[in-house]
Amino acid sequence: MKETIEDINADIELQYGQRNMERNIAYALSLVEARVREDGEPDDDIPVPSAEAAAKTVMLLIDRPELPWETICRERRVKHVMEYLFIRARNHPDEVHGFVDSLLRKYLPGIPPRMLRTFLNAWMHVAGHPKPSGFTDEILYPEHSEKILDTLHFLLQGEVGRGAALVMVCARDEGLVRDIAHARIVTEFRHVTKTAYNNYLHERFTDRERNRTIGTLRTRIGYTKEEDGRIVFLPDRPGRGSVFVLLWQMLKSLAE
Repeated sequence: MKETIEDINADIELQYGQRNMERNIAYALSLVEARVREDGEPDDDIPVPSAEAAAKTVMLLIDRPELPWETICRERRVKHVMEYLFIRARNHPDEVHGFVDSLLRKYLPGIPPRMLRTFLNAWMHVAGHPKPSGFTDEILYPEHSEKILDTLHFLLQGEVGRGAALVMVCARDEGLVRDIAHARIVTEFRHVTKTAYNNYLHERFTDRERNRTIGTLRTRIGYTKEEDGRIVFLPDRPGRGSVFVLLWQMLKSLAE
């Protein structure tokens, strides 16, 4: 097969747009950002919604995954429930869990409580996480995004031109990231200068330079490469940042 799975996924996204869950995550984050106070924390002073509105919202989330959250939140009471579930749960988990337990017993006895608890627990890990940069879309292994980004930040410290280009070229050639154009990476690495970076983006770096950089990538991120080019990551639990990127996968599993 001439095209890789990553190429096919990129073509699908270009032709049909982002996955529905990715758009949903972006919308949920916009709800959080809209309530951020001057101290940087979201305002979670959100009244308990009505049981009827909550039941409708939960049923929409679980039974109608094809509907974008932005669409269902056009109904004011549904948006209120979403804010309560996504924002209030962060600092008041017992309150929200109690509300959900009561809701499940009274209105939705057929839905396992585990499904809603998984949803809430997943969001509690990421509710206050800042919206990811556009560069995270270029990471080919979102489940390891936190280590990949941490390592790239480590290697790019003080690098604005040739050194930055070397790191990003190696990351691309290793198969960690897709697009390393300045317009993409600057959303995450704002210190990299456009002219200086672009001047060296197609530089023929020495084997010693490449091997040293690739060695650091593999050691700090924790992966090896098979002879066929496949990346094999060392066993590890996803960190907080990776959990955020993987949230859509967690939510998708609720219906399984």
